[in-house]
Amino acid sequence: MPAETNVAPTIEPDRRGRIRPQDLALALGYAGITWLLHALAMNNDALWGFQRFAAWWPLLLAVGCAAVALRGPRILTSSVVMALAGMALLLIGSTGGFFLIFECIFTLVLFGGARVSKLTEHGTLVLTALLTIGMYFVTGSAAITVTLAIVSAMVLLMPAQWAGNVRHARELASSEARTAAAVAEAAAARAEAQSAEYERLLVAERTTLAREVHDVLSARLSAIALQSGASLNVPENSALASRAMQEIRTQSVNGIEELNSMIRMLHRGDPLEPAGSLRDIPALIQLFSNSGLHVSYANALPASGAALDALTQATIYRSINETLINFSKHAPEGELSISLALHQGSVQFSASNPTVPRTSTQETAAAAGGTGTGLLSMRARTKEMGGSFRVSTELDTFAVCMLLPLHTSFPNAASPGEASIPGPQKSPERVNKGKN
Repeated sequence: MPAETNVAPTIEPDRRGRIRPQDLALALGYAGITWLLHALAMNNDALWGFQRFAAWWPLLLAVGCAAVALRGPRILTSSVVMALAGMALLLIGSTGGFFLIFECIFTLVLFGGARVSKLTEHGTLVLTALLTIGMYFVTGSAAITVTLAIVSAMVLLMPAQWAGNVRHARELASSEARTAAAVAEAAAARAEAQSAEYERLLVAERTTLAREVHDVLSARLSAIALQSGASLNVPENSALASRAMQEIRTQSVNGIEELNSMIRMLHRGDPLEPAGSLRDIPALIQLFSNSGLHVSYANALPASGAALDALTQATIYRSINETLINFSKHAPEGELSISLALHQGSVQFSASNPTVPRTSTQETAAAAGGTGTGLLSMRARTKEMGGSFRVSTELDTFAVCMLLPLHTSFPNAASPGEASIPGPQKSPERVNKGKN
């Protein structure tokens, strides 16, 4: 009978081309049982004309058992040899033929390809039916026919069904293993995607936080630096020093309050609210102008842009804030021109100032005074709102141009793609300040 180790659905690739221990043990088992049956004279009578070959049973048995031991490398060839040796043993009356035919069917169904396995299963059913029907027509004996049917079922049908069940179980286990591997791979992919998304959100949150801290504190600290510098440059002007100290205190208190407000919102997990509006811009420019900077500001928006949404106003406010800081660091001797207007259905913010040649010492000091995130923050804010941002340094002029799409309808605003035609309205708001 087949050994327990013969129930694998396939022959392992690394064991092809050599004898497997379980196959060798099975072959020796078949040889020993057959030898014992012959020693006990438990044999059948040879068919007519084959009695003279009865003594050849050891040779035929050896060939059949060798095919069982060597079936690993070549399944079909070994199965054919087992079948031929088994039929030859049955013809000369040796019961060992039943074992070889049993093992031949078992091998084809379990180890053969899918098509061979299915054909063998169907073939055993057809062969059993034909043998049973043929025996009845030949002998006319129901007892002999039933006996042959039982023997055929045990030798042909039993190994086919047994091997088929084992094969299906192994295939199901293999399918479940592949499914489990696919599920594990999908879970790993999801975990990796979630980790990547978490990292992306973390980077985005860090970037937003850095930008918010920069925008909130840079203006205050820059104003403090400018006011203190102006006071130190004219130590004999007590009025200027007093005004500067008052402004420094105001900016320090406001900066601390804004920082505390931001920290409270971060602790609560609330989103940061847009800070700054267009009505705060004149005071912001006045703050920098008081330190001696030349700044001109023109607001040509309808109603000075009061109808703009809070996010757009905050973006413009912080962009002007950053522009003023950069101007105070890099070109304080020149004049900064800032303007707001409608342009083809968008709010246009423009700022320009002449570039000033610097010595290497001044360039090093200016570079050390900033973080390099100001223009990047302006570009990022513009991109988030679906606008465009451009910086140019042509004709000895540093210029910044920002276009933000309108989210609010203005009575005199042109639709996107058309030039705006201002209607009757009050004069643009202007702030012009020079050095004290």
